Amino acid sequence: MSLPADIERFLARSFPPDELEHAVQLLGHARIHDGTAPNARLLRCAAFASRGKLKNLERLASQLAVDWRDVIMAGEYELQGKETVRVRDLSMPLQV
Repeated sequence: MSLPADIERFLARSFPPDELEHAVQLLGHARIHDGTAPNARLLRCAAFASRGKLKNLERLASQLAVDWRDVIMAGEYELQGKETVRVRDLSMPLQV
């Protein structure tokens, strides 16, 4: 699967050159629980929440197949006090 351009740019800025191809492949081959490719929002959430760490991206790409809602929580929400608050909308392209 070809990734949206904003996600490819984000990965290029976030991962070291020697890990970039693997990061792109992880997201390009990711699937959700029903075997279909994740939408752009889910891919952005996984990329953002990975924080440029390949191990994190591997975990998040795997989590998409288990429960994609966890990946949205990791990418768009933060804990503020005792509440989980949506702090970003990754349904829109990443501004890189």
